Amino acid sequence: MRRTALVLALSLVAVACSSAVTDQRTLEPTPTVAPPTMSVSPPTVAPSATPLTTSASGPTPVPRKMTGRATLMTTGAGVAGVRVRVSPLPQSDGRVPGPDATATTDDSGVYTLTVLTWTPEALASSGSFQAMMEVTPPAGLLVLDVTRVLGGPPGTTAGMLTGRPLMLGDLDGAIDITLGLGHVVEGTVTSGITGAPLAGIGVSALGPNSMLIYGGAGDAFEIEATTTTDATGRYRLTVRSGTFAIYTRGPQDAQQRFWSDDPAVFKVTPLTVERDVAGIDIVVVPVTQISGQVRSGPSFGDGVGTFVMYVPPGTYRLVFDPPAASPYVAQWWSKAAGFATASDVIVGASLVRLEVELARRP
Repeated sequence: MRRTALVLALSLVAVACSSAVTDQRTLEPTPTVAPPTMSVSPPTVAPSATPLTTSASGPTPVPRKMTGRATLMTTGAGVAGVRVRVSPLPQSDGRVPGPDATATTDDSGVYTLTVLTWTPEALASSGSFQAMMEVTPPAGLLVLDVTRVLGGPPGTTAGMLTGRPLMLGDLDGAIDITLGLGHVVEGTVTSGITGAPLAGIGVSALGPNSMLIYGGAGDAFEIEATTTTDATGRYRLTVRSGTFAIYTRGPQDAQQRFWSDDPAVFKVTPLTVERDVAGIDIVVVPVTQISGQVRSGPSFGDGVGTFVMYVPPGTYRLVFDPPAASPYVAQWWSKAAGFATASDVIVGASLVRLEVELARRP
C-alpha cells in the first residue's frame, strides 16, 4: 500500500510496510508540498469579560459611540446581518478599559455600538491605537474595505480577510464597510474512527503560498477565510475566485488534515473555486508528524528544504523523489536505491524526525 506527503520541490512518498492500527488508508505520490512543520493559527481577538477597575490616579476609560454602514460595492445597497465586533486595546501594563462591544447591521446596513476605550493620550506610552475591529458578513459576502483602518489587508493583495481583526486608526468618524460577492465552499468534518460529525472544528481556506502548506516557508498571513463547524459538523467558507487548500487541525489540534479528492489519500488536493462549491468533506483520524530537513551536503547550510507529513501510526518506507530537472537522484530512506533495501520508519505516537542527504546524478 502507498501513503504520501511532500517535500518542497521534492516528492516524498511513504509506503506502508505494516500497520500498527486498523486504519489502512493509503497515500499516493505527489510532487506538491507537505502539510506544515509548524502550526500557525489564524489570529483572533480574545474578548474581555468585564471592564477592569482603574486606580484613581490612573487614566479613566472613555465611552466611544461608533457607527457606520455596510454596503454592497456593486449597488451601494445596505447589507443586513453583518456582525461588527470592537476590541479596545490594553495599555502596556495590561489594563483593558472595558469589554468587547458587538453589533449587527440592520436592514439598511447601519450598526451602532458603544465601547470603552483609553484616550490617545493615555495610550501614548504603549501604543497609538485605541481598538481593533472584526467584521463577519453573511455567507457569500467578502469584506473589501473598512474606512479608518490602518494599512492594507495583511497578507493578500485584495480582500480584507473576513473574520480577522483590523487595526482602527481613528474612532472620531463613521467606520463604513464595503462588501463584495464571493463564493461559498462548504462541506462537513467527520471522524474517520466513528464516522460522527465533529462540531467546533476550525477549517481554513489557505492561499497557494501559505506557510501552513509549505511548513515553515511562505506567507504566515495567506489565510483566505476561516470558520468553525456547526453542531452537525458542517462548515461554510466564503472565498474569492482562485485556488485554495482546505485545511483543518482536527479535534484538540491533533488530527491535522488537508482536503483531498480521495479521503483515503493523505495529501493536499488544490481546490480551484470559480463558483459556489459543496461536498468538500474532510475525514480526520489520529496522525503522527514525520518531518525533517533535506540537504545537498553534510552540513546544515546545505539545506534544500524541509518536509512534513502526517500519517496514521504504522510502519513505512520513505522515498525522496526530486523533480525530473533536479540534479539529484531519488533515494529511499536511508540512502537505499529501492524499496527492498530501504529502512523501515516506525511511526507511533511521537514525532519522527529525519535528516536526509541527497545524492547527485552521475
